[in-house]
Amino acid sequence: MYINNTNKTSIRSDLSLILVAVIWGSGFIATKMAMDLHVSSSIIMTVRFLIATIFIFHIFRKKLNDFTRLEFKYGIITGLLLFLAFFAQTIGLEYTVPSNSAFITSTTVVMVPFISWIIISRRPTKRVFLAVLCSIMGIAVLTNLFSTSSQFNIGDALTLLAAFLFACHVSFLEISTKKMTTEKLSFLQFATAAMLSSLSFILIDFESVYKIEVVTGFIPVIYLGIFSTGIAFFIQTKAQKSTNASKVAIILSAEAIFASIFSVILGYELVTSSLIIGGVLVMSAIVIMEKDTVVQMLSFSKTNKARNK
Repeated sequence: MYINNTNKTSIRSDLSLILVAVIWGSGFIATKMAMDLHVSSSIIMTVRFLIATIFIFHIFRKKLNDFTRLEFKYGIITGLLLFLAFFAQTIGLEYTVPSNSAFITSTTVVMVPFISWIIISRRPTKRVFLAVLCSIMGIAVLTNLFSTSSQFNIGDALTLLAAFLFACHVSFLEISTKKMTTEKLSFLQFATAAMLSSLSFILIDFESVYKIEVVTGFIPVIYLGIFSTGIAFFIQTKAQKSTNASKVAIILSAEAIFASIFSVILGYELVTSSLIIGGVLVMSAIVIMEKDTVVQMLSFSKTNKARNK
C-alpha cells in the first residue's frame, strides 16, 4: 500500500501525539512529587508556565514578531482556557491520586467531539462514537466507578471540571491553529497562562512560598515547565494543524495509561485488574480511531521489508 504525503503527515502527527501522551502521563507524577515537597498548586502553575514561555521565546524569538489583533485574541483565549483547566486540575490533584486525576482528565475524550460539533458544526462519525464509548468504559473501570466502595471526592469533581475546560481548549485550539503559526500561538497561550498564574499566586497563595523545599521541590516543576508544558503543548499545537480535535482527544487519552504505569513504577500505586482491563479498553479506543493509520503503517513496514530482501 502506497502512503502519500498527506497520510505520512497524518502518521507523524499521530505518533507525535502519542509522545505527548507519554510526557503528560509523567507530568501527573511530577506534579504530585512537587506537592509532596510543599510546592503549592499556584506556584507550580506560575513556574511551569513562566519556564514554558521563556523556553518558546528563546527558541523561536525570530518568529515572534508582528502580532495582529486577531492573533492576540486567539492566543489570549487559548491561554485563558489553558490556565483555567490546569488551575482546576492541579488543585484537584491535592485531593486525589495521580491515576484518578489522569483517568478523569481523560473524559475530555467524551466531551471534545460534542463541543467541536457545537463550535464548528462537525458531527462525530460512527467510529468516533464507538471509540468514545470504548474510552469512557475504560476510564470508568480504571477509576473503579462501578465499585460500591468508590467515593467521588472534591478532588475528582475539580478534575472533572478540568476535563471539560481541557475539552474546550482542544476544540478551540483546532480553530486557533488555522489562524496563526504554531510558534506565535504557543508563546501567547503560555504567556497568558503565566500572567494569570502569577496573579493568582500573588493574590491568594503568596504565603505558601515559605513552606517550599526549594532545591528538591523545584526539580519536578522545572520538568513540568520544559517537557510537560513547553515541548508537549508545542508538539500538540503543531500536530493539530493536520488533524481534528476528536482524534487528538482520543489519542491523548492514553496519558491516563502512562500516568498509571509511572505511578506503579514509582510506588504510588499497585497493579490491579482494573488498571489492566481499563488500560486495554482505552488503548482499544485509540486503535478503533486510528485503524486506517495502523493498517497503513503495517503495510508500509511489510513493503520495506520485502524491498530489503
